[in-house]
Amino acid sequence: MVSSGRRAVAEALALWEERERRRLEILATLDEADASLAHGEGREITQQSMKALAQEVKQRGRRRITAERP
Repeated sequence: MVSSGRRAVAEALALWEERERRRLEILATLDEADASLAHGEGREITQQSMKALAQEVKQRGRRRITAERP
């Protein structure tokens, strides 16, 4: 039987690994964005484009939350 201390360490490690995975995903996204901007790609920043971007981010977040539910 696994002790509660070992279980706590295993859970902490799993949480840390998940955070690290997400951090690496964010860094990869930033690298892609930098490369895109370097190639002259990007979005024009307007009030409407920011509203559209906010909606897009919300939808992606909702999809991710739904996908992560057991």
